[in-house]
Amino acid sequence: MSSAIELKSKLGDLSDIGRYIKPGSFVGIGGGWSCNKPMAIVREIIRQKIGGLKVMSVTGGWEMEWLLAAGLVDHLVFSFLSLEFFGLPANFRLAAERQTVKLTEIEGCSMIKGLEAAKFGLPFAAFRGPKGSDIVAEAAELYQTVRCPFTGQELTAIQAIVPDVAIIHAQRADAAGNVQMIGTSASDLDMAMAAKAVIVTVEEIVSADEIRASKSATKLFRNDVDLVIHCPMGASPCSSVPYYSAHLLQLQKDVAGLNPKTARSYISEVIGDTETAYWANVGGAEAQRKLKAFPATARAVPVPATLDTTPARDFTVGDQMVAALSATIEDEDAIILGSFTPLAYAAYNLAKLTTAPNAFVVGYSGVDARPFQMGFHTSEAACIQESAGLWSMTECIESLHFRGTGDVEAVSSAQMDVNGDINISWLPMPVKDAAGNPTGEWNRRALRLPGGAGAPVVFGLHRKSVAYFPNHSRMVFVPKVNYVTGTRVYLTDEERIAEGLKPGPIIVVTNLCVMESRERGIWNVVSLHKGVTAKDVVDSTGFAVNVPNGCPETRAPTQQEVDLIKRIDPTGIHLLDFISGKERATKLPAILQAEWDGV
Repeated sequence: MSSAIELKSKLGDLSDIGRYIKPGSFVGIGGGWSCNKPMAIVREIIRQKIGGLKVMSVTGGWEMEWLLAAGLVDHLVFSFLSLEFFGLPANFRLAAERQTVKLTEIEGCSMIKGLEAAKFGLPFAAFRGPKGSDIVAEAAELYQTVRCPFTGQELTAIQAIVPDVAIIHAQRADAAGNVQMIGTSASDLDMAMAAKAVIVTVEEIVSADEIRASKSATKLFRNDVDLVIHCPMGASPCSSVPYYSAHLLQLQKDVAGLNPKTARSYISEVIGDTETAYWANVGGAEAQRKLKAFPATARAVPVPATLDTTPARDFTVGDQMVAALSATIEDEDAIILGSFTPLAYAAYNLAKLTTAPNAFVVGYSGVDARPFQMGFHTSEAACIQESAGLWSMTECIESLHFRGTGDVEAVSSAQMDVNGDINISWLPMPVKDAAGNPTGEWNRRALRLPGGAGAPVVFGLHRKSVAYFPNHSRMVFVPKVNYVTGTRVYLTDEERIAEGLKPGPIIVVTNLCVMESRERGIWNVVSLHKGVTAKDVVDSTGFAVNVPNGCPETRAPTQQEVDLIKRIDPTGIHLLDFISGKERATKLPAILQAEWDGV
């Protein structure tokens, strides 16, 4: 009797990763922000002490911080590294500022195009790249300027990026390696198809019949997958919605524990010899239960039946800025939620609830999301659950950024100059002599910032470039930025039209005023917030601004808007944008604990 023919199984264990990840390997790490990061594989790399690695992530933070803290990285390729509302990664900053690790900063959209080139077997990809950015100028080995052979248009070319192995986390797979992705998939497909080998951890192993019963969720197929590992909670302490939210209490502990002074001992205490041991150290079954419960608590915010324009008597500067940012959104605008920017999130939701109900919002992977309640544990789930569909990060960028059909993606940065250039990469510090006295010279690479992600491209491609700054000062608004992460006005409005882009202004909302620039180097104050004078703005801005006589006062938020902001953000997450890192560190634990205790 003949036996049934079976497909080759790709199933294995975490211990098998050493077959593909070798010392010195170029490892591409999937996921975006703190969503669907393959953290179980990261922990196993540390357990196996696989070092000398070259690692990359499109939008990263936690995975890189663990690997850097463990001393396993020689070369870091990145566009953006942040621990989001927990602040900047300490080991990343130390490595960058002391130059102990080779750094290659690539603009985020460029990184995706480089992966796409590799995916299609091409040596490079051409696109409307980050013109005018120092990132391009300093990575000449990756970027070149080319001309379209048909139109003569000047384009940016990025070299193909080919990782030795891609590690990603997904929700389901069968034994043969057909992988289903639900929720935020970042640019994982591009990374997987660009890499020479692919390792996937999944929440569930299901039958081939189950895969075929929900085939629209199957994004990666067995011919591109080398190893599948059944690893429930394998993205934690990051999220894998709809299965679970991020383990924020543990991430809070990780921030403290991974301090460069204590990192090695913390790693040995927490990571354990196996994933079972790790979970015993970070809360066990009860923590898993709570994390799985959080997505079910995500809430939409209902649209009010009528609009009430009665001005609020009492409102905070936060209310004012949210309302002013909301006013930059026009009905039917296409809006993109970037990295975790609570004040902008609150503004987008407020616009959808009031004056711009037809605005098209894309965030995390949720497309055409309805207004949702913000929460540290629940924002991602709420955005996805209230969306009409799902896009990967690549699909969002290709559909809105590169096509020039996006209208707004509000950004904030460490610096902005008179030309509208932004800096999210490096801050300078004065050089001191052995006695600690300033020498008069400046170190341009003194303080490392997270990086621009896609800002160097999208800041120029959107119809409107909207930026917000909760601390209007001469340290923020400078004559010339120390480092040009991104720029808007390398094209005039006429040139934008000629290139198929929409013309529009730079709009800046601060804690003092609303400013606008429609011509390079010329800034006009549109309105002054209540109690703010023209002198306040002039004295607090490091370049010339035009404040017209009789400059109007910024419209006060309505009482309805103030009430809606409280419904959108009941715990006041957006207010964290107004306080220092030290103050945030004292307020955040109580908020996180309250959310944790609520499920």
